[in-house]
Amino acid sequence: MDNSSKPSICTASSISLTHDPLPDVPPHVQNDPIINDTLHAHSSLFKAVMPINIDRFQYLLREHPNQPFVLSVCRLLREGFWPWAVTDSNVSQYPLTWDAARPPPTLLEEAQFLREQRDEELEKERFSEGFGPDLFPAMYSMPIHAVPKLHSDKLRLVTNHSATQYSLNSMIPRESIRGVILDGIPALGECLLHYRCIHGNSKSLVLWKSDVSQAYRHMPMSPYWQLKQVTTVDGICYIDRCNVFGGRGSMRIWTAFDSLVLWIALVLLHIDQFNYVDDNFGFEEEGCVEFYQPYNAYFPSNQTKLLRLWDDINLPHKCRKQEYGHTLTIIGFQVDPNLMTVTLPSKSLTKLIRSVEDFLVTSTTSRRHTLTEFQQLTGYINWSFNIFPLLKPALSNMYAKMSGKTHRHAGIYLNRAITSDLQWFVHHVHNSDGIHLFQTLAWSPSDLIEDSHRDEFALVDASGSGIGLYFPWSHLGFWSELPCHTPTSTIYFFEALAICAAIHRIHFWRTASRFVQRLAILSDNTNAVHAFNTLKVTPPYNPILTSAIDIMIEDRLQVRVDHINGEDNQISDALSRGHLHKARLLDPKITILHFRPPRDALGAVKK
Repeated sequence: MDNSSKPSICTASSISLTHDPLPDVPPHVQNDPIINDTLHAHSSLFKAVMPINIDRFQYLLREHPNQPFVLSVCRLLREGFWPWAVTDSNVSQYPLTWDAARPPPTLLEEAQFLREQRDEELEKERFSEGFGPDLFPAMYSMPIHAVPKLHSDKLRLVTNHSATQYSLNSMIPRESIRGVILDGIPALGECLLHYRCIHGNSKSLVLWKSDVSQAYRHMPMSPYWQLKQVTTVDGICYIDRCNVFGGRGSMRIWTAFDSLVLWIALVLLHIDQFNYVDDNFGFEEEGCVEFYQPYNAYFPSNQTKLLRLWDDINLPHKCRKQEYGHTLTIIGFQVDPNLMTVTLPSKSLTKLIRSVEDFLVTSTTSRRHTLTEFQQLTGYINWSFNIFPLLKPALSNMYAKMSGKTHRHAGIYLNRAITSDLQWFVHHVHNSDGIHLFQTLAWSPSDLIEDSHRDEFALVDASGSGIGLYFPWSHLGFWSELPCHTPTSTIYFFEALAICAAIHRIHFWRTASRFVQRLAILSDNTNAVHAFNTLKVTPPYNPILTSAIDIMIEDRLQVRVDHINGEDNQISDALSRGHLHKARLLDPKITILHFRPPRDALGAVKK
């Protein structure tokens, strides 16, 4: 079962190849007389602030295949970005001016942090000068918070663009900002495996990681949007001129720019690397280093090339955020390219479990959480799938419950299905050692050995009358009638159930002291194959996945599911239809047994 993404070396760069030019300010906004009066009357408050050497940046992109996209990004670096906001159809719903600013925080540490951030932003001219306690016409002010950085005890300034019924984020359709795919641990793992396949284990590797300093803040916003980015500190209003951490379109704005930087790095400078928002990382053979003069230090060659590229286009960075070593913490996970492991530290493991348990315990009285709380937990659990890829079904019912909901503070009922899924997730995480081996990804069905005691091969099928399993190497066939009282009667359900049943048959063989380590399963149903390769299904099918995964984890069974044409799947097809005589004709050595599909895969409550 291939649960990792394909090696992409620069996944986010695909955006620069496939996306249309970025949006301009809508005409009705540009032509609004009140907006223009405020912009003209207080013009000193508004300007595009950013450090990038745009001319050099655009020159390096002269051979990029998507020039309309390049030109739009470069133009908006000069003029300021519009964050995909749609206001024309909602103009009657939103007031002309809206002040959602809140009093200063009561904690002295947070209040002082906000003042220090304000002073820093003023020094860099990313904040305008203060203009008093009151908003001018057409302005919006959103609350600001000091929150801990991810995987850190340090604070980050966040403007809450989702606050109140007139939030800025509510103006930005979610479909407008979809499409950003980040390189995670699975992508790094597959490329490490590819390297080891070619070069073996004789060479020691080092990992490197480089971060852009204050990445989002280097992107200027259009003055027409700056009007809505008023920040209030100690009762005084300031225009925030730049992209903020907390805007719905903020990540895509940054990624639009960064994808072009990554294209330069990959295509022009041949720097093999990965990208996770502003977190750039890669690996290199130990000893392959270059001297980087500004920091008076040696770094891995590719890391040095990337730093020089950032200098070339004037993209700021700091020495303390440039790391390398035999092991390195990448997006919160400790990666060792020589042991080929990725580990979730015990402290992080405990924190993850406690967050899910607190979510469940807190809901025991009201049985409800807000949409925001649902989204925060799903994001946290999604991050953990870098090391627990088999546990993706844990979010099936949560996603279904959130579907179609937009009011961030409205309560969502925590039903039994969600509770069961989250308890299932906690159970497996709690019993895990937090270590993921990259080697478990390094095989395909073609790698199996027929006479190996550790490998097995199965073909499965379902028909309108039954389910068939066929293990050709063992000349074993199994058939079953379709079970009653299933969540759905679609053929897709029974085809997926057949795959799950094959995994359970391997589990039963352990009673005969045969411990299969790798199992390849072929099915002629593309939907069922897709379900087991993505581990993402709608709730009626989710018990099939969790049932199979329970066995895979308990038995340490590695599974790959692939597609086979129907005409090549005749024996399991005959078994599924109860045509046992035909199956014996096709394989004279076959032994045919009756079986019952696993009960918990039908949605029954687990013991």
